[in-house]
Amino acid sequence: MEYIKTPLESRVKIDGVYTVHYFEYTKDFAYSGEIHNFWEIVYADKKRLYITAGAKEICLEVGQLYIHKPNEFHNLRCEHAANSVIVSFDCDCPELMSIAGMVITCGSDERRLIGGIVRESLEAFSTPLGMPYTRVMEKSGSGSFCCEQMLRLYIEQLLILLVRGNRRAVPVKKAENGCLLAEICEYLERNVQSRLHFEDIMHKFNLSASVIKKIFREQMDCGVMEYFARLKVDAAKQMIREGNYNFTEIAAALSFNTSQYFTTVFRRVSGMTPTEYSLSVRTNLSE
Repeated sequence: MEYIKTPLESRVKIDGVYTVHYFEYTKDFAYSGEIHNFWEIVYADKKRLYITAGAKEICLEVGQLYIHKPNEFHNLRCEHAANSVIVSFDCDCPELMSIAGMVITCGSDERRLIGGIVRESLEAFSTPLGMPYTRVMEKSGSGSFCCEQMLRLYIEQLLILLVRGNRRAVPVKKAENGCLLAEICEYLERNVQSRLHFEDIMHKFNLSASVIKKIFREQMDCGVMEYFARLKVDAAKQMIREGNYNFTEIAAALSFNTSQYFTTVFRRVSGMTPTEYSLSVRTNLSE
């Protein structure tokens, strides 16, 4: 019996990117603006962003994105230290015009794909994602297997979801562990300035140590206290970019025992000291 292959249609195709950025802005940052003949996605990851699209200014809250269509003038500013993901690419799918010019609030699926775009870009390119005015992304040549293909697939999936509006006929029920993970993460985020111990989390959620470790290892690929340390370092980075506190004050505000311990944790998580981070941010922005 002969088998006949059924071709699969691909209506959203990305064969390359111009830039992929993960920016960490200092407060009162402003970019003068530009215009180009390809698409650009701007996603507000931390703190509010203000973007100009054509002749109008738009506010992007955390978790929202905007898609600039080709040849649309755009710029960006922020009042507080903020983070953004910016991806520019070619795509000849006409359906993209249905979502161009819209402020879209991302759900968990879209946020997961945006995280994948950043992660695979770090593997695929040697060009720092925080480098402004990048004209070409240099390939690293040493990334994980098929990282470039994964990057393309993440972008295509994101665009497909956005065009669909991510609507489902029947709401998908979250897995129990997913809900529990979200509750723990939210609790840690609310208490990022506190001094929490593993036992505090066990008592708060009435869970055994093994259950908490299993949830985080399976879904976050790290331990719960490692995740908490990352939150603290992210908060410290934001305070450094704000420029209102010295390192000793930041350490105290985030409940580190000593400034030396703060530096140790910061270096372990980020790969650099607070001083090195402060200089790197300012150097990138000045360039």
